[in-house]
Amino acid sequence: MKILFKWIDIFLDILKKTLVRFKNGKFGILFIVNLFKLPDFYTDKSVNIISKFKVTFAILITFAYLLSGIDFIPEMITGIFGFIDDLFVLFWSFGIINEEIEKYKKIKKDIINPNIIEGVTFSIKDEE
Repeated sequence: MKILFKWIDIFLDILKKTLVRFKNGKFGILFIVNLFKLPDFYTDKSVNIISKFKVTFAILITFAYLLSGIDFIPEMITGIFGFIDDLFVLFWSFGIINEEIEKYKKIKKDIINPNIIEGVTFSIKDEE
């Protein structure tokens, strides 16, 4: 019985971390806008290859899990509750994608344009 409670605690901790990631991910319209940044994310050479791998891995695992007939909680036995694991995998994937896109947007915002000279004071004198 203790082993069962231990596994339930582990499952609930993972679920809590996923839901916190979902909450912090600011899902909704902002997430949809971030999805349009995905092509720029993949083609930008300044993005770390690990970040690209994480996003690709999350997308592939999500599609494979949702399209496969194998489930942690089968729908045939539990009915509508069988979709909980599918939602869990979907939220996990959305969280990873959104985190990486937010990191990418922050990096792009922090990059200084080499064509802009900062810290220069100037004045314009009108000669008449």
